[in-house]
Amino acid sequence: MVRRKYRSQAGIVHDILEVLQREGAMPATRIATYANLPYDRLKLILLSLEESGLVVKTEDGYDITEKGLEALNTLRKSRKLLESLGFRL
Repeated sequence: MVRRKYRSQAGIVHDILEVLQREGAMPATRIATYANLPYDRLKLILLSLEESGLVVKTEDGYDITEKGLEALNTLRKSRKLLESLGFRL
């Protein structure tokens, strides 16, 4: 039996924002592949991120906003702090 690593909601959001920052706008299906999430679960998270102003839907798919970049930087700092204390985000 393969044991899957648990990711917190914050870790999933980090992964989504990270891939959008790194790769640019893309369709939800590609984000699902990069973030290793089922499409139906991803769509719910993207809707929440869109409502929060962290991502925006474009003709190319979804893209990170300035607010999303700020949130990503905060998540990166939080991840470093938590990892230094022996926790995972």
